[in-house]
Amino acid sequence: MSDHQLIGLLEKYLQGNCSEEEKEALELWYEGYRAKKTWHAGTSHPDLHQLYNDITDRLKAEGEWEEPAARIVKFKWKKLAVAAVLAVLISAAGLQYYFSHKVQQLAISTSEGERKKITLEDGTEVWMNVGSRLSYPGNIADGKREVVLEGEAFFDVAKHESKPFTIRASDMRVRVLGTRFNVKAYKDDEALEAALIEGSIAIDHQSNSLTLKAGEKLTLKKKDQPITVPPGARVIEWPDRVAIIEQLNPQTNKTTNSELEWMDDKLSFKDKSFPELARLMSRWYKRKIILRDTFPEDYRFKGTFKKETVTEVLKALQITADFHYTIKGDTIYLHH
Repeated sequence: MSDHQLIGLLEKYLQGNCSEEEKEALELWYEGYRAKKTWHAGTSHPDLHQLYNDITDRLKAEGEWEEPAARIVKFKWKKLAVAAVLAVLISAAGLQYYFSHKVQQLAISTSEGERKKITLEDGTEVWMNVGSRLSYPGNIADGKREVVLEGEAFFDVAKHESKPFTIRASDMRVRVLGTRFNVKAYKDDEALEAALIEGSIAIDHQSNSLTLKAGEKLTLKKKDQPITVPPGARVIEWPDRVAIIEQLNPQTNKTTNSELEWMDDKLSFKDKSFPELARLMSRWYKRKIILRDTFPEDYRFKGTFKKETVTEVLKALQITADFHYTIKGDTIYLHH
């Protein structure tokens, strides 16, 4: 970056015309610069006006600067601007370094009907369920440990006392140090869920928060949705959500609890309505399942299937519920 480009970028920032990427670069570069720079005893940070003048004076002496007839720059030395401007004036090369080393965002996804396990660079193991996507920073081992989940995944988080691990799933945030838990946040599902196997996690939703202990499961449902409270569960009412906290099986692991049996390639569900079950089976079997009629709310289903086909599962469900289905290509229609 040339000195002229540097001055131009500085002026854009001071006038509030920087793009989000340019603004972020200026601010984040200064954080790294300030961490490395050592000031001599008895001296303070350089005067920003003087630094700006030093650059323009040097350009004038070299015959490379001509003062504009009318300057529009308004110097509003707010705290945030001070940090960014000082960084840029100190080192244009440093800004170039930042742009070329900007943290890369990585992502991994599973299609419908596909499950996989990955290990992040910080040692955290993640089992991803069908139709899910996980986004995370390329420097997660050394930088900020924050990931974004769409879908469902089980996390075995590597413990780093000074670096909490954060998962953003829809409008729910899960914060941990090192523990094992399951998070479910499909866009088209009625609820957000988190099931804790060991340790503890803090869960935030907007301005509300709570802490889950080992063996507890949280279900967040909107207040305008049908809500079934399991026996013995705790209920917390938030402005737009109902938080239901229930106990899992005391011997909870991936082979004894329906929340985690998907990790053993088992389609497992309990207390699911027909719409919920249709969404679950659509993702699991990579088939469109469409409800042609409205099904009674008291139709609730429980079951575990390992290698059964989608038609075998539907036939098993017909034993306990009055419905039939038709298949056209890759689409299955359910009728009441």
